[in-house]
Amino acid sequence: MQVEYFLVSAARRSHRLRSGRTYTFGRDLTVDIRCDDALVSRKHAELRWVDDEGWDLVDLESRNGVMLNNVRITRTCRLEDGDQLQVGGQVFKFQILPTGADPASLGDQAPQISTVETMGPGVSLNDLATQGATFTGQLTDGLFEMLQYLMQTKKSGRLDLLGPGAFGSVWTLAGNPIHATFAGKKGIDALAELASKPPPRFAFHTDMKPDETTLSGSANAILMEVARMVDELKR
Repeated sequence: MQVEYFLVSAARRSHRLRSGRTYTFGRDLTVDIRCDDALVSRKHAELRWVDDEGWDLVDLESRNGVMLNNVRITRTCRLEDGDQLQVGGQVFKFQILPTGADPASLGDQAPQISTVETMGPGVSLNDLATQGATFTGQLTDGLFEMLQYLMQTKKSGRLDLLGPGAFGSVWTLAGNPIHATFAGKKGIDALAELASKPPPRFAFHTDMKPDETTLSGSANAILMEVARMVDELKR
């Protein structure tokens, strides 16, 4: 499935990472992500795209090193969703989003550290604390793609699907669907209805737990059963 990659700074700005590229951090005017910070070398670190695998973080033999999740790296490290990296005094959070997600909803995922924002031009983030969603957006590729994204990134929480006169929710634990509600239905029946007629918008809330569990088995098995039920509904 297609996903999008972002770095979110402590000042709640995001920088979209394009697959196939290499991004350099540093004080030099020619770098991709410029950090005006005395602790940062002219060319300090790189993010390198590895085809079909993801992003690698590399220290370019910098003076003060690179931290990944509060540990100084001594080799090339593969980034995972939610990782926090520090270049000099600048801290960023690595985020993977599904296609159609709104980068503005990453505001609440900014690393919690007091710092001066030195990142180059990016996407200005709106403060969505009142909504409390981890990320939001348009469901452009259907529910199956969204559930595969949650499975791939092993997310736990509640996915809300919203539209005119329609509201449904799917809870996941480490990417595995464990409960669903929609149009008075629960479990696999609710999931099938949502997959056949998904509301257009979504909001994901991390670490929200359901009051009950109505789905069991592996994510792949659940999705296969839902696909079968959707085919029957179309007949």
